[in-house]
Amino acid sequence: MSRKARDLDLDEDLAFQKKEWLAQRVGIGILFALVVGAALGLTGMGGPLSHGEAGQRQDPVFVEFDRVVRRGATATIRLHLRGAPGETRFWVSAPYLEQVRVENVVPPPRHLAVDEKRHVYTIQSESSEVTIRLDVEHQTIGRMDATIGLVDGPSVHFIQLSLF
Repeated sequence: MSRKARDLDLDEDLAFQKKEWLAQRVGIGILFALVVGAALGLTGMGGPLSHGEAGQRQDPVFVEFDRVVRRGATATIRLHLRGAPGETRFWVSAPYLEQVRVENVVPPPRHLAVDEKRHVYTIQSESSEVTIRLDVEHQTIGRMDATIGLVDGPSVHFIQLSLF
């Protein structure tokens, strides 16, 4: 077999070219994974994987929260509590509250008691079922373990991941 002579005088490095092609494909794969992760809600901006629940809807304590949040951004935690009408007392673990700043509690608590393990909120309610909204700003980056429960009652545990 005869080899054709090349007409153009070009510098070529086929080994380098193959490495460049591999680097391009790896970069495209990483970009694709980031776009899919963002679309699924893994950046703290909403999406199907960003919403979480702790407990069962029919339980005395049921919590809706964002699994992935952004540091410095406000996130909402919804507590659904079932108990006797009148005074409802619930608590949030103190280690979690050390990593967030509570901006708003709706309805506003009548009383707040703080100890080293938990913060106890007292809410007045005319119904046996009450929904409480906690608006919190996350101050740290990383994994945050939270526990919320009724005083002298059940509790639920959930985990949030704070990014950026």
